[in-house]
Amino acid sequence: MKRLFFVLAMTVILLGAGFQISEASTIRISHPKIELEVEPGATYSGEIGIENPDPGDVKLHSYTEDWVYAAGGTGEKNFSPAGTHPLSCTNWITFTPADEVLPPFGKSVTRYTIKVPEGAKGGYYSVIFFETILGNSVNEEGVNVLVAGRIGALFFIHVKGTVERSGELTSVKVDAPQGNKPMQIESTFKNTGNVDITLGGSLILMDAQGKVLGRGDLAKIYTLPGTTETRVTQWVGRLPKGKHDLLLTYDLGAGKTLVKDEIISVD
Repeated sequence: MKRLFFVLAMTVILLGAGFQISEASTIRISHPKIELEVEPGATYSGEIGIENPDPGDVKLHSYTEDWVYAAGGTGEKNFSPAGTHPLSCTNWITFTPADEVLPPFGKSVTRYTIKVPEGAKGGYYSVIFFETILGNSVNEEGVNVLVAGRIGALFFIHVKGTVERSGELTSVKVDAPQGNKPMQIESTFKNTGNVDITLGGSLILMDAQGKVLGRGDLAKIYTLPGTTETRVTQWVGRLPKGKHDLLLTYDLGAGKTLVKDEIISVD
């Protein structure tokens, strides 16, 4: 069976302005997101496949860092040196090789081991970055510089038997649709558990007789334990004048939901 590889966009580190890349290379990895549930004190080993789809050699350097979600709840991430965040599991991870050269159209495997400490509880996070030199560029002063790029395999480690998945909607504000103005739903969610929660959900609009007038998806809110984030969902549609029932169902994962029922009025 042919192995499936995911192509990730390279994060380009620009070492000067006004550049032109002369020789660019990319790689592919098999597991851009690794979600594991491991018992306290246990060890887990796995592999990440790497592929060079280009006709030239690629120098590859690999290393670990911490990551957290950036403020805003959009899922964007901030990265920092290993061990700087309290929810880091970077120091639990060992891997090999750290440096290698992939030949044209070549494949390789990075093998990693995770050792979960006794007493660990909840969720922990890390990333293995695979960094390559994308090529040369020329800055505004005419100086040749190297352009580096990297792709990452994100780790989500949940400690088995200790997961607490909980949260609360601290605020839900609804602006009803009026004319060409879409309905806006501002949801503020506080993660009160000890693991990451990506809060998704759905909305249903009904009239006074229970007839469904519209449906939609709620904007996802990405959170780590202890964080509070707000996202705005827009629903584009028209409703008849009068009062309508808005049913909001938020999905915490693992079969847990939060439900809000709002009455909106359309003039």
